[in-house]
Amino acid sequence: MKKLSFYIKDFCIAKEADVAFIPPLVRRKLSTIDKFALTAFEKVYTPEVEEIVFASEFGEVERLNKIIEQYQTINEVSPAQFSGSVHNYPAGFFTLLKKINIPYYALSSGENTISTGLLKSIITPRGNILFCFADDIGISCIVSKTEGKIKCTFEDKKEPSSNEREDFINFLTGNTKEFQTLSGIFKREN
Repeated sequence: MKKLSFYIKDFCIAKEADVAFIPPLVRRKLSTIDKFALTAFEKVYTPEVEEIVFASEFGEVERLNKIIEQYQTINEVSPAQFSGSVHNYPAGFFTLLKKINIPYYALSSGENTISTGLLKSIITPRGNILFCFADDIGISCIVSKTEGKIKCTFEDKKEPSSNEREDFINFLTGNTKEFQTLSGIFKREN
C-alpha cells in the first residue's frame, strides 16, 4: 500500500469551552458541542485554511432530545432548535461567523469518527484543511500537504484502536508515534 504524507501545522485540545469571542446574545443559544467545536475551530484557524472537515460521533444529541420533548409536550418544534440540530451546524456557523466562503464537510462514523475525519482531511485535494472533532471535548488541527510542525504518514493497514479519542490526543501531543485505527495507521515522522 502506498503511504500518504501530510503535515500537522498546529493543533488544539479544548477540554473546556471558551466562546468569549462570540457575541453574548448568540453565545447563549449554543449547545455544548457547538461551544467545544467553535473553541477548537477558533484556536487554530488561519486565513490559509481552504476547507473544513468537522467530525462528531454523537452530534447534536442535546438539541435533538429537546426537540423530541418539545414535540411530545406541545406537538410543535422550534425552527431555531431544528436548524441548530443538523450535524454540520458548528462548521456552517463558524464560516458565517468568520465570513469565510470555503467548503466544509460534516461526518460521523461511530467509534471511527476521528480517524475517518482525519483521513478525509488528508485525501482532499486542497492544501490546508481545518479538521475538528467535537463531542464533550474539542480537538482540532490544521492538516497540510506541504509544511507543518509534525510530519506524518498514513498507511492503509487496519489495526483497531482501543480508544480513538485518547489515542489521537496522545498522537498529537507526541506521547505516541503511531495512531492505529480501522482506517489505517497514522505515524509521526518527527
